Amino acid sequence: MLNRHKDPGSIAAEIKMTRMVHDGAFLVVEGVTDVRFWKPRLHNGCELVDGEGKLNVIGAVDRLDTENFSGVLGIVDDDYDSLTGVTRASANLVATDAHDLECLLCRSTALDSVLAEFGVARKIQAFEEGTDSDVRTGLLERAMVFGRVRWAAARYDLDVDFRTLRVPRFVDKATWTVDDGELLRAVSKNGSSLNCEALGHRIAGLPPADPWRIAQGHDMIEILRIGLQRVLGNLPNSEGPKDIARVLRTAIPPAELQATTLYTDIRTWESANGHLVLPN
Repeated sequence: MLNRHKDPGSIAAEIKMTRMVHDGAFLVVEGVTDVRFWKPRLHNGCELVDGEGKLNVIGAVDRLDTENFSGVLGIVDDDYDSLTGVTRASANLVATDAHDLECLLCRSTALDSVLAEFGVARKIQAFEEGTDSDVRTGLLERAMVFGRVRWAAARYDLDVDFRTLRVPRFVDKATWTVDDGELLRAVSKNGSSLNCEALGHRIAGLPPADPWRIAQGHDMIEILRIGLQRVLGNLPNSEGPKDIARVLRTAIPPAELQATTLYTDIRTWESANGHLVLPN
Protein backbone atom coordinates (compact mmCIF):
# COMPACT_ATOMS: atom_id res chain seq x y z
CA MET A 1 0.00 0.00 0.00
CA LEU A 2 1.29 3.46 -0.87
CA ASN A 3 1.70 6.31 1.61
CA ARG A 4 -1.27 8.58 2.20
CA HIS A 5 -1.70 11.95 0.48
CA LYS A 6 -0.76 10.61 -2.91
CA ASP A 7 -0.65 12.39 -6.21
CA PRO A 8 -0.47 10.97 -9.75
CA GLY A 9 3.31 11.27 -9.85
CA SER A 10 3.88 9.39 -6.60
CA ILE A 11 1.50 6.61 -7.66
CA ALA A 12 3.20 6.23 -11.03
CA ALA A 13 6.64 6.21 -9.39
CA GLU A 14 5.61 3.56 -6.87
CA ILE A 15 4.20 1.33 -9.60
CA LYS A 16 7.38 1.63 -11.65
CA MET A 17 9.48 0.76 -8.61
CA THR A 18 7.29 -2.22 -7.78
CA ARG A 19 7.61 -3.48 -11.36
CA MET A 20 11.20 -4.44 -10.48
CA VAL A 21 9.85 -7.28 -8.33
CA HIS A 22 6.37 -7.75 -9.79
CA ASP A 23 5.71 -8.74 -13.39
CA GLY A 24 1.92 -9.05 -13.15
CA ALA A 25 -0.88 -6.55 -13.50
CA PHE A 26 -1.53 -3.50 -11.35
CA LEU A 27 -5.08 -2.45 -10.52
CA VAL A 28 -5.45 1.16 -9.35
CA VAL A 29 -8.73 2.04 -7.60
CA GLU A 30 -10.17 5.20 -6.09
CA GLY A 31 -10.14 4.45 -2.39
CA VAL A 32 -10.16 2.13 0.58
CA THR A 33 -13.71 0.83 0.03
CA ASP A 34 -12.77 -0.15 -3.51
CA VAL A 35 -9.69 -1.89 -2.15
CA ARG A 36 -11.89 -3.85 0.26
CA PHE A 37 -14.23 -4.86 -2.53
CA TRP A 38 -11.63 -5.91 -5.09
CA LYS A 39 -8.96 -7.47 -2.84
CA PRO A 40 -10.70 -10.86 -2.40
CA ARG A 41 -11.76 -10.91 -6.06
CA LEU A 42 -8.40 -10.44 -7.79
CA HIS A 43 -6.00 -12.84 -9.46
CA ASN A 44 -3.18 -13.57 -7.03
CA GLY A 45 -0.71 -12.10 -9.52
CA CYS A 46 -2.39 -8.68 -9.58
CA GLU A 47 -1.09 -5.87 -7.36
CA LEU A 48 -3.81 -3.63 -5.89
CA VAL A 49 -3.11 0.10 -5.46
CA ASP A 50 -5.23 2.62 -3.54
CA GLY A 51 -5.16 5.76 -5.68
CA GLU A 52 -6.81 7.93 -3.01
CA GLY A 53 -9.13 9.66 -5.45
CA LYS A 54 -10.47 9.50 -8.97
CA LEU A 55 -8.26 12.25 -10.35
CA ASN A 56 -5.19 10.50 -8.95
CA VAL A 57 -6.16 7.26 -10.69
CA ILE A 58 -6.73 9.02 -14.01
CA GLY A 59 -3.56 11.09 -13.67
CA ALA A 60 -1.35 8.14 -12.75
CA VAL A 61 -2.63 6.04 -15.65
CA ASP A 62 -2.10 8.98 -18.02
CA ARG A 63 1.50 9.44 -16.84
CA LEU A 64 2.26 5.76 -17.29
CA ASP A 65 0.61 5.76 -20.72
CA THR A 66 2.98 8.48 -21.91
CA GLU A 67 5.87 6.22 -20.95
CA ASN A 68 4.31 3.17 -22.67
CA PHE A 69 4.29 1.39 -19.31
CA SER A 70 2.19 -1.74 -19.67
CA GLY A 71 0.07 -3.79 -17.33
CA VAL A 72 -1.72 -1.03 -15.37
CA LEU A 73 -5.49 -0.79 -15.26
CA GLY A 74 -7.43 1.91 -13.44
CA ILE A 75 -11.05 1.54 -12.29
CA VAL A 76 -12.99 4.72 -11.61
CA ASP A 77 -16.57 5.56 -10.75
CA ASP A 78 -18.58 6.78 -13.72
CA ASP A 79 -20.05 9.56 -11.54
CA TYR A 80 -21.79 11.77 -14.12
CA ASP A 81 -19.20 11.30 -16.87
CA SER A 82 -21.44 9.30 -19.19
CA LEU A 83 -24.29 11.76 -18.66
CA THR A 84 -22.24 14.92 -19.22
CA GLY A 85 -20.26 13.63 -22.20
CA VAL A 86 -16.91 13.16 -20.45
CA THR A 87 -14.90 10.45 -22.18
CA ARG A 88 -11.99 8.38 -20.90
CA ALA A 89 -8.96 9.05 -23.06
CA SER A 90 -7.03 5.95 -22.00
CA ALA A 91 -7.72 2.36 -22.95
CA ASN A 92 -6.25 1.54 -19.54
CA LEU A 93 -9.19 3.05 -17.68
CA VAL A 94 -12.56 1.42 -17.13
CA ALA A 95 -15.57 2.73 -15.23
CA THR A 96 -18.52 1.38 -13.29
CA ASP A 97 -21.67 0.85 -15.33
CA ALA A 98 -23.70 2.47 -12.58
CA HIS A 99 -22.89 5.84 -11.00
CA ASP A 100 -20.41 4.21 -8.63
CA LEU A 101 -19.60 0.92 -6.95
CA GLU A 102 -22.22 1.40 -4.22
CA CYS A 103 -24.96 1.91 -6.81
CA LEU A 104 -23.81 -1.18 -8.66
CA LEU A 105 -24.09 -3.16 -5.42
CA CYS A 106 -27.50 -1.75 -4.46
CA ARG A 107 -28.74 -2.65 -7.94
CA SER A 108 -27.75 -6.27 -7.28
CA THR A 109 -29.29 -8.83 -4.95
CA ALA A 110 -26.68 -7.79 -2.39
CA LEU A 111 -29.35 -5.32 -1.28
CA ASP A 112 -31.54 -8.27 -0.29
CA SER A 113 -28.79 -9.42 2.06
CA VAL A 114 -28.73 -5.98 3.69
CA LEU A 115 -32.49 -6.12 4.21
CA ALA A 116 -32.21 -9.61 5.66
CA GLU A 117 -29.43 -8.50 8.01
CA PHE A 118 -30.85 -5.17 9.20
CA GLY A 119 -34.52 -5.07 8.18
CA VAL A 120 -37.73 -6.35 9.77
CA ALA A 121 -39.77 -8.54 7.44
CA ARG A 122 -43.22 -7.28 8.53
CA LYS A 123 -42.11 -3.65 8.16
CA ILE A 124 -40.66 -4.27 4.71
CA GLN A 125 -43.87 -6.02 3.68
CA ALA A 126 -45.98 -3.15 5.00
CA PHE A 127 -43.89 -0.62 3.07
CA GLU A 128 -44.07 -2.57 -0.16
CA GLU A 129 -47.82 -3.15 0.12
CA GLY A 130 -48.46 0.46 1.10
CA THR A 131 -46.43 1.92 -1.78
CA ASP A 132 -47.03 -0.83 -4.35
CA SER A 133 -43.26 -0.82 -4.85
CA ASP A 134 -40.34 -2.94 -3.72
CA VAL A 135 -37.64 -1.52 -1.45
CA ARG A 136 -35.05 -1.33 -4.22
CA THR A 137 -37.33 0.83 -6.37
CA GLY A 138 -38.29 2.97 -3.39
CA LEU A 139 -34.65 3.47 -2.47
CA LEU A 140 -33.73 4.40 -6.02
CA GLU A 141 -36.58 6.91 -6.27
CA ARG A 142 -35.47 8.66 -3.08
CA ALA A 143 -31.82 8.70 -4.10
CA MET A 144 -32.82 10.11 -7.50
CA VAL A 145 -34.10 13.28 -5.83
CA PHE A 146 -30.57 14.01 -4.65
CA GLY A 147 -28.97 12.56 -7.77
CA ARG A 148 -30.84 14.84 -10.15
CA VAL A 149 -29.76 17.88 -8.13
CA ARG A 150 -26.16 16.66 -8.25
CA TRP A 151 -26.43 15.98 -11.99
CA ALA A 152 -27.84 19.46 -12.64
CA ALA A 153 -24.98 20.97 -10.65
CA ALA A 154 -22.45 19.01 -12.72
CA ARG A 155 -24.20 19.68 -16.04
CA TYR A 156 -24.63 23.41 -15.51
CA ASP A 157 -21.42 23.95 -13.54
CA LEU A 158 -23.18 25.21 -10.43
CA ASP A 159 -20.94 26.05 -7.51
CA VAL A 160 -22.59 23.93 -4.82
CA ASP A 161 -20.76 22.40 -1.85
CA PHE A 162 -22.72 19.19 -1.32
CA ARG A 163 -20.61 18.35 1.72
CA THR A 164 -22.73 20.85 3.65
CA LEU A 165 -26.03 19.36 2.40
CA ARG A 166 -26.20 16.17 4.41
CA VAL A 167 -28.86 13.63 3.44
CA PRO A 168 -30.50 13.23 6.89
CA ARG A 169 -31.44 16.91 6.86
CA PHE A 170 -33.91 16.25 4.04
CA VAL A 171 -35.20 12.73 4.80
CA ASP A 172 -38.01 12.24 7.31
CA LYS A 173 -37.15 9.24 9.50
CA ALA A 174 -40.78 8.55 10.43
CA THR A 175 -42.12 8.41 6.85
CA TRP A 176 -38.94 7.74 4.83
CA THR A 177 -39.79 10.58 2.45
CA VAL A 178 -37.53 13.24 0.95
CA ASP A 179 -38.38 16.94 1.25
CA ASP A 180 -37.33 17.90 -2.27
CA GLY A 181 -38.56 21.47 -1.85
CA GLU A 182 -36.34 22.05 1.15
CA LEU A 183 -33.44 20.45 -0.73
CA LEU A 184 -33.86 22.89 -3.63
CA ARG A 185 -34.05 25.83 -1.25
CA ALA A 186 -30.91 24.69 0.53
CA VAL A 187 -29.01 24.25 -2.73
CA SER A 188 -30.08 27.72 -3.92
CA LYS A 189 -28.74 29.23 -0.69
CA ASN A 190 -25.56 27.19 -0.82
CA GLY A 191 -23.80 29.03 -3.61
CA SER A 192 -25.86 28.13 -6.66
CA SER A 193 -26.14 30.99 -9.12
CA LEU A 194 -29.77 29.98 -9.68
CA ASN A 195 -32.74 30.74 -7.48
CA CYS A 196 -34.98 27.91 -6.31
CA GLU A 197 -37.45 28.24 -9.20
CA ALA A 198 -34.76 28.40 -11.87
CA LEU A 199 -32.96 25.44 -10.35
CA GLY A 200 -36.20 23.46 -10.38
CA HIS A 201 -36.67 24.22 -14.09
CA ARG A 202 -33.11 23.07 -14.83
CA ILE A 203 -33.68 19.81 -12.98
CA ALA A 204 -37.03 19.24 -14.69
CA GLY A 205 -35.34 19.79 -18.06
CA LEU A 206 -32.66 17.14 -17.58
CA PRO A 207 -32.83 14.51 -20.34
CA PRO A 208 -33.97 10.93 -19.64
CA ALA A 209 -31.19 8.69 -18.40
CA ASP A 210 -30.53 5.43 -16.61
CA PRO A 211 -31.53 6.17 -12.98
CA TRP A 212 -28.67 4.01 -11.69
CA ARG A 213 -26.28 6.46 -13.33
CA ILE A 214 -28.05 9.44 -11.76
CA ALA A 215 -28.34 8.31 -8.14
CA GLN A 216 -25.18 8.55 -6.05
CA GLY A 217 -24.12 5.57 -3.98
CA HIS A 218 -23.24 7.38 -0.76
CA ASP A 219 -26.62 9.14 -0.82
CA MET A 220 -28.30 5.80 -1.44
CA ILE A 221 -26.64 4.06 1.49
CA GLU A 222 -27.41 6.95 3.83
CA ILE A 223 -31.06 6.98 2.70
CA LEU A 224 -31.21 3.21 3.20
CA ARG A 225 -29.79 3.59 6.72
CA ILE A 226 -32.53 6.08 7.59
CA GLY A 227 -35.20 3.77 6.17
CA LEU A 228 -33.89 0.84 8.18
CA GLN A 229 -34.12 2.80 11.42
CA ARG A 230 -37.91 2.94 11.48
CA VAL A 231 -39.86 2.27 8.26
CA LEU A 232 -37.97 -0.85 7.17
CA GLY A 233 -36.45 -2.02 10.45
CA ASN A 234 -35.19 -1.15 13.91
CA LEU A 235 -31.59 -0.26 13.04
CA PRO A 236 -29.88 1.33 16.06
CA ASN A 237 -27.90 4.53 15.73
CA SER A 238 -24.76 2.52 16.42
CA GLU A 239 -25.13 0.85 13.02
CA GLY A 240 -24.21 3.17 10.18
CA PRO A 241 -23.43 3.42 6.47
CA LYS A 242 -20.14 1.54 6.90
CA ASP A 243 -21.99 -1.47 8.29
CA ILE A 244 -24.43 -1.46 5.37
CA ALA A 245 -21.63 -1.00 2.84
CA ARG A 246 -19.71 -3.92 4.33
CA VAL A 247 -22.64 -6.28 3.80
CA LEU A 248 -23.15 -4.99 0.26
CA ARG A 249 -19.49 -5.58 -0.65
CA THR A 250 -19.49 -9.16 0.55
CA ALA A 251 -22.95 -10.21 -0.65
CA ILE A 252 -22.98 -9.62 -4.41
CA PRO A 253 -23.10 -13.03 -6.14
CA PRO A 254 -20.19 -13.69 -8.53
CA ALA A 255 -22.61 -14.28 -11.41
CA GLU A 256 -24.11 -10.82 -10.99
CA LEU A 257 -20.71 -9.14 -10.94
CA GLN A 258 -19.76 -11.11 -14.04
CA ALA A 259 -22.88 -9.81 -15.78
CA THR A 260 -21.79 -6.17 -15.46
CA THR A 261 -20.23 -4.11 -18.22
CA LEU A 262 -17.39 -3.34 -15.82
CA TYR A 263 -16.49 -7.02 -15.55
CA THR A 264 -16.63 -7.42 -19.34
CA ASP A 265 -14.41 -4.35 -19.79
CA ILE A 266 -11.84 -5.77 -17.38
CA ARG A 267 -11.79 -9.09 -19.26
CA THR A 268 -11.43 -7.22 -22.56
CA TRP A 269 -8.48 -5.29 -21.15
CA GLU A 270 -6.87 -8.53 -19.97
CA SER A 271 -7.12 -10.05 -23.45
CA ALA A 272 -5.63 -6.95 -25.06
CA ASN A 273 -2.78 -6.57 -22.57
CA GLY A 274 -1.79 -10.11 -21.63
CA HIS A 275 -2.16 -9.52 -17.88
CA LEU A 276 -4.68 -11.02 -15.48
CA VAL A 277 -6.65 -8.88 -13.05
CA LEU A 278 -9.37 -11.39 -12.23
CA PRO A 279 -9.03 -15.12 -11.50
CA ASN A 280 -9.25 -17.48 -14.47
